[in-house]
Amino acid sequence: MPARARGATLAYDVPRLRLDAATRAEVDALLRRRAPLILVDDDARARVPRWTTETLARAASRDAVPLERTGANERACVLTEYLKFEDEETRGMYMRNLHLSRYFPKLAEEIRLPEDLFGENALADETKTPNAPAVWRNWFELFVCHAKHCAGFPFLHRDSCCVHAASYQILGRKRFTLFAPSEGPRLYQSGGTGNRSMIEDIDAPDVFERYPEFRRARRLTVDVSEGEILVVPSMWWHTASPLPCEASDDVCVSVAASFVDDSVYENFLDAHAEFQAMQSLVAAGAAKML
Repeated sequence: MPARARGATLAYDVPRLRLDAATRAEVDALLRRRAPLILVDDDARARVPRWTTETLARAASRDAVPLERTGANERACVLTEYLKFEDEETRGMYMRNLHLSRYFPKLAEEIRLPEDLFGENALADETKTPNAPAVWRNWFELFVCHAKHCAGFPFLHRDSCCVHAASYQILGRKRFTLFAPSEGPRLYQSGGTGNRSMIEDIDAPDVFERYPEFRRARRLTVDVSEGEILVVPSMWWHTASPLPCEASDDVCVSVAASFVDDSVYENFLDAHAEFQAMQSLVAAGAAKML
């Protein structure tokens, strides 16, 4: 098996703060510095839901859910069948980016952002973000895959409109590869919004031959375990892959949330206005083709 490429490393130890001991001031200082952090849950407060595959199966209807959502290989599968990971065609696929409020409304009621640490989420306040889509106001997306069969998230990206992200690790383990905003020029940003990299596999053996500047991009590798929340600050690039975990039968379940605090509020308004303008241009161009 060919060796995986490894580029430059970012020298930064991600702080791990206990949810029952962390303060708003500590978290706010890190977010204002755009510094990633991990919040470690404790059983007493249970901020990170203790869901299992059985929990997901009970919460879902018999309706099919999409796998590899938004990708060229997207297909539908009944969740209870997918969670068995027995079908050779679907067990290597990723159930990703599924909004809890749409597909799992009961589970959506069980998860909340720790506002005592993040402050008020401007996305949830229509007076502060009047033009944001309704689905953004309670933005929790579900990700499910199997460590032995699925490669993980399919592309390197940064979240749109300067939002912060919080990834709740609910079952299993996941490895994130992060790149600071300053590394963007070395990540071969795609056209359009520039929020996605053209690099298909950041660890491919020939990645530096195809993308020579990427060798200089400093990466930060972070492993996240059950009961932990990785906070990815605004404009950080990231991708993720599941890690083997016998305790969860190698099933990896996480939920990604997006939020806007005071430190990125103005940035969000500017970026969202640009996002809307681009959508209008695309819509106008499509209309001319009819």
